[in-house]
Amino acid sequence: MLLRRLTVTLLPALLLSALPVSAHAAVDVAGPATPASLVREWKASQVEMAQALADQAQLTAAPAPAAGDLLATARRDLALENATYRYRAAARKQQVVVYAMAVDPAMQSAVQRFMSSSDVAPVLATIAALRSLWRLAEIDDLSQIRIRYNRRLEDAAPVDALMGYYRTSGGRWSIEWTFLASINFVESDFGRVNGPSSAGALGPMQFMPSTWAQYGTGDVMNPKDAIEAAARYLRAMGGPGNMDRAIYRYNNDTDYVAAIDGFAAAYRSDPSWAARMYYWSTSG
Repeated sequence: MLLRRLTVTLLPALLLSALPVSAHAAVDVAGPATPASLVREWKASQVEMAQALADQAQLTAAPAPAAGDLLATARRDLALENATYRYRAAARKQQVVVYAMAVDPAMQSAVQRFMSSSDVAPVLATIAALRSLWRLAEIDDLSQIRIRYNRRLEDAAPVDALMGYYRTSGGRWSIEWTFLASINFVESDFGRVNGPSSAGALGPMQFMPSTWAQYGTGDVMNPKDAIEAAARYLRAMGGPGNMDRAIYRYNNDTDYVAAIDGFAAAYRSDPSWAARMYYWSTSG
C-alpha cells in the first residue's frame, strides 16, 4: 500500500524496492523458444496438470490403509506427494509459456491461435496484467525479463487456506474474492515476501502501519487477518460499486489498477488460475 511512482533519477534498485513484489519477481531462466515449442509445452502441461489432479482425487477418495500398515500408508503418501509435485511442475511450465508470450506480442499472437477458447481468456488477462506491472516497474526492454525460481513454496500459507480466506472475507465485505487474491499475489507473492518494504509496508497484503491501525485487527503478518483487513479497506474505499477507485486508493497508480484488474479477470475466468500462479517462481 505505497505510492508507487518514483522519479526516474533514483537508482533502479531503489525503484524496484518500492514496487509490488510481482513487478520484479522474474530475472533468470531464459532459453530460445519458438511458437511450435511453446504450443507443445502448453498442451503437454495441460495434460500433465489434469492427470495430476485426477491422481490426487483418486488417492484422496480411496479408503485409508489399515491402521498400523505403515508400508501402505507410506506408499499412498508418496503417491500423493508425487501427484502434487507434478501439478506444481506443470504450473511452472505454464509460467514459462505465458512469460514468453507476454514479452513478445508476435509470439503471443502465434501461440494463442492454438489454445482452446477456455485457455485463451485467462492467459490473455494474465499477459495484460504482467505488462501493466512491468510498466509500473519502468522496465522498457522486455527481452530482459526472466523467470527465477527463487521463492520458497512453504513460505506462503497453503493455497486452499488462502482461497478460503479470500472467499470468506470477500463475502463478508461484498468484495469479489478475485481482487483479494490478485492483490495478495502482486503485493507479496501470496505472502512469501512480507517486507517491510522500503516505505514500511508489512505483511501479505502490504499495509502501512497507519492504515493497519484503522482497518486491521489481529496480526498484520497473519494472512487471514491481513486479507480480512484488505477486504474491509476496499469496501471503505468504494468497493464493490467502484472497484477501480478502491484499488487506486490501495496503491495510487493506474498501472497498478490495471494489473490487479487483469489478474482478477484471469481468476474469474478460471478459478484454478489462482492456484496455478501460487506455484509460479517457486522451487520444491
